[in-house]
Amino acid sequence: MRLQIDRNLARIVAVSGWLCLAAAPARALPSPDDETAGYLVHFFSDVNGVDVVSMFVDYGLATRPGLKASLEWSHDIVIIPAIDAPRGSAEAVDAITTASRPITDADQPYEDYIKTRDALQGSLAWKDVQTGYYVSTESDYFAQMVSFGWNRDLRNDNLNLAAGLSYGWDSIEPLADDGAIAAPASRNTLHGSLVATGILDPRTTLRLGAEFDRVSGQQHDPYRSVNAGGAIVRERHPDERLRRDLFVRASRWLGNRSSLKADYRLYGDDWDVSSSTWGLRLSQYVTDDLVVGYRYRYYTQSAAWFYSDDYDFVEGIDGYRTGDYRLGEFGAHLFGGRITWTPSALTRRWRFLHDVQVVLGYERYFNSYNFTASIYETGVSVSF
Repeated sequence: MRLQIDRNLARIVAVSGWLCLAAAPARALPSPDDETAGYLVHFFSDVNGVDVVSMFVDYGLATRPGLKASLEWSHDIVIIPAIDAPRGSAEAVDAITTASRPITDADQPYEDYIKTRDALQGSLAWKDVQTGYYVSTESDYFAQMVSFGWNRDLRNDNLNLAAGLSYGWDSIEPLADDGAIAAPASRNTLHGSLVATGILDPRTTLRLGAEFDRVSGQQHDPYRSVNAGGAIVRERHPDERLRRDLFVRASRWLGNRSSLKADYRLYGDDWDVSSSTWGLRLSQYVTDDLVVGYRYRYYTQSAAWFYSDDYDFVEGIDGYRTGDYRLGEFGAHLFGGRITWTPSALTRRWRFLHDVQVVLGYERYFNSYNFTASIYETGVSVSF
């Protein structure tokens, strides 16, 4: 945001310095036992020509007394091409962000919309306690979050209990859209979690967890339009939302150098949205250097109480209206695979690169709204 540039840089420098100070060996701490660094690139595209490129750079270290620190920077680029469609129509809604797409007009043609986001997050852990800070900036959105966590191993390390609490506060300053500027707004999010992970036998682990979120403030997209009562108006969501979910995940080593992971999540909120997610992952060693993974996920949900395909009145339902299909009733499938290669010949030649991995992945997504997307992933991680 134009008012946040200097403040953002100051916060990024401050959190970087905090992590460096906390992680520095100095005289009172031993030298790091383990350092890791990685670089990862994600590329996402759909059939409508919308492209998303995400880049991640991370660094982490650990020392003998139990001190761990990590730092990650990410950069996202979203490209949404302009289309020729009526405003407020289904075609004018981007399937990735669900925002109104730029419209091509013969009198005033729109250019492709390009948006970037930069984020930095760091964490510091000492034995059973962990704290973290996150900051991200866009042209119209500034977000911050602080987090605290605790975890402990019990029963001879066969059981782990973990609890987490985070608080985020966001500043929203919409840019001019069609000659109109939405009012600045804010949003606050309180998140909590409790997770138990246990080893059932030498081949099986089980994880159970519960999460909740309380979101206050603006929760609709200031750029999204809705066709209500024969007029094109901006959407509006309630300012309060309480979300909760339960999940279970099981992992099983199959004995033939492969493993199977299954998970289920049950979600509900006070907007009457409820959902179920089923997932399976299979990983197989082909050679000592090559691992192939397969994934499938099925998702289904009900609609929010104020969602409608066609609003009869401009006011919507009790003053609320939405153009976000993700608040409607739908189902979705996702399947794909990933190849992870560890080039041992390279690590033997340059021993300081003792753990290098190359990742190639592809996933296909489609839902009951006839939206499909391809997700491509490439990445290289290095531990030194």
